[in-house]
Formats: sequence, structure tokens, C-alpha cells
Amino acid sequence: MFKDCLVGWVEDYLNILHSACHAAEIMDDINRRIAVVAPFSALQHFPDGHGFQQWTGDNSKALMKGHVPQDMVCAFGTLLDFCYLVWCKALTKADLVQIQDALNCFHKYQEIFKTTGAVSKHIKAVKKPWCRSSRFKALSQMLLTNQHLDKLAAACADFEACGMLCGSCLSEAL
Repeated sequence: MFKDCLVGWVEDYLNILHSACHAAEIMDDINRRIAVVAPFSALQHFPDGHGFQQWTGDNSKALMKGHVPQDMVCAFGTLLDFCYLVWCKALTKADLVQIQDALNCFHKYQEIFKTTGAVSKHIKAVKKPWCRSSRFKALSQMLLTNQHLDKLAAACADFEACGMLCGSCLSEAL
């Protein structure tokens, strides 16, 4: 889920900074870079590139190089480091130190998302659903909330396309 947010943050950043057409060209360039990565055994290969929804590890740094600020790339790297470390089944004291270091670095670098406005997707996808949850096994509740919001947005788009959400009830009465 957090990796999906990372992809969304990059898209939000590119759309804020560039026109929609240029942002799409940049995403196409990133997809092209994904497509040309040489296949390695035991690693997933994406020969078509397009539609890629998650970036992982050091590859994300190379894919985004030149397209986003260095602090944003560092924030991605430290968040991914943190995620991989905390997913270990057994942690040593040294691991805990590394986890804390990664978290501290992420908090330092994540300011770039606030200053560019790209963090708004995180608030919508993570923070608001978290607040709506009971906080007990919240992830499944958050995912369900996001799924419902996506369906409502799709329904609104369909209704607008059919002319069903133009104006308000009051405007029709006047």
C-alpha cells in the first residue's frame, strides 16, 4: 500500500510541476526505463513497462533520476529501507538501530512532499481512512474505505457523463 502511495506521489508531483501532457511524457519515459531493464533470474521483469504500479529498492532511484528532486528520491529510498527492515521475522538490536535511522531519514526527506503539494494523496488514501477506522486491524478497514470511495467517485463520473449531476435540486426548481 505504501509503495502504491509512492507511485501516486510521483505522479502528483509531476502533474503539479508540469502540464498533464508533459507529466505523461515523463511517466512514459520512466515506463520505458522499466521496460529496458535486463531480466535476471528470480526477479520479475516488466517488458511492456506501462501500467507499472510499484517501484522498489535502488531501481526506483535510477528510474526517477532527473525527473524528481533528489530529496524525493532519498525519501523513497529511506521509506523502502524502513519497510524491508520491519518486515523481517526476527530483529536484532542492530536492526532496530537501522530501522530508527531509516525512519529519521524519511522524516527529514519527506518535507519535499509537503512543499510540493504531492502529499495530499497520502492524506486521502491513508490518514483519512485511518481516522475512520476502529484502529483494530485497521488496514483491512482502510482498504475497504478506499475501495468504497473509488466506487463512489466512479459512480459520480458516470452520473456526470449522463447529465445526472448538473447543478442542484434547488437550481432545477428555480
